[in-house]
Amino acid sequence: MHPASLLSSCCLLLLLGALPGWATKDDPIEKVIEGINRGLSNAEREVGKALEGINNGITQAGREVEKVFNGLSNMGSQAGKEVEKGINHGLDKGSQYSGHTGQHGGIATTPLASGSVANIMP
Repeated sequence: MHPASLLSSCCLLLLLGALPGWATKDDPIEKVIEGINRGLSNAEREVGKALEGINNGITQAGREVEKVFNGLSNMGSQAGKEVEKGINHGLDKGSQYSGHTGQHGGIATTPLASGSVANIMP
């Protein structure tokens, strides 16, 4: 084999990347590509951490909103019970007054000598 033929074969192998890794180990382009890959991997990890933090924040905010709605619901329920108590109390008082004789709508009545009834304001 002639030295020129051997040299052209080695050049061809070098261009095709078939030589051992030590031949391209010090290639500056390869170092740049490796650096970019490391940077992308680190960026991907950081974005993952950021997304996880955002997700946790949204979850916590959802819990807080749920607490607020539960509190409002409880307040509304309690207010409804208080209104019902007030209505029942008012109805009870009204039924006590309506059972008395001689009263119509809070006005006392007195019979007159002629047999008719006169309303007297208390």
